[in-house]
Amino acid sequence: MCAADRIGLLNKNGMDAFSKGYYEDALYYLGMAADRARLAGTPLQEAHIRNNIGLVFQGLGNPSQAKIHFKLAMSLIEKKEGPANPLHSVVAANLRELREAV
Repeated sequence: MCAADRIGLLNKNGMDAFSKGYYEDALYYLGMAADRARLAGTPLQEAHIRNNIGLVFQGLGNPSQAKIHFKLAMSLIEKKEGPANPLHSVVAANLRELREAV
């Protein structure tokens, strides 16, 4: 299994845990995935994972941590591809929703 596949599996495991309400497990898997994506030099994959970490923190009722990860995801996307990337609009919507909820 290549590094990208392992990162993808960690991300999937994290989101599966999140959907089942296992937030700490989700953060564990997603944190590992984000670290590996950063080390592998795959900023868009890391941005996707950072967005997912933001969703977990949002689910935990921790908007300040969610905002940190959403903004980090946005920064990674903007540095690599800019607003043309479809993930950009997803992260922007998550940031908007977070601001409206506070």
